[in-house]
Amino acid sequence: MEEDGAGPARARGRREPEEATFETSKGVDVHATFDAMGIREDLLRGLYAYGFEKPSAIQQRAVVPIITGRDVIAQAQSGTGKTSMIALTLCQMVDINTREYAPRMPAASANPST
Repeated sequence: MEEDGAGPARARGRREPEEATFETSKGVDVHATFDAMGIREDLLRGLYAYGFEKPSAIQQRAVVPIITGRDVIAQAQSGTGKTSMIALTLCQMVDINTREYAPRMPAASANPST
C-alpha cells in the first residue's frame, strides 16, 4: 500500500484524508503529475486552466491504465475526482484528427406497420 496526499480536489476546496492509505494492484504505476501520464498538451492546458494542479490518488492510479485499454475497477470516496478521471480519459482517447462518424440510426416509429 502507498500513501498519497490530496490532488486536484484540494484545488477545488475538497481534501482527501491526510492519513489515508491506498491499495494499488500489481503492475499499476502511480503517476504523481498529469504531465507524467502522457496526456495531450491541449488537455493538459485545460486541466491547469481549470485549477487542477496535481492528480488525486484515484487519478494517479487509474488514468493511464484506462487510456491504455486496461479494464479498471476503482473505488474512492465522494469528491476525489472519479468523474473528472473518466472525462479526462475519454477526451484523451478521442481521435481528434478524424472527421468520420457513424450516422445516427433512425428513431423507431411510434406506429410500426404490420
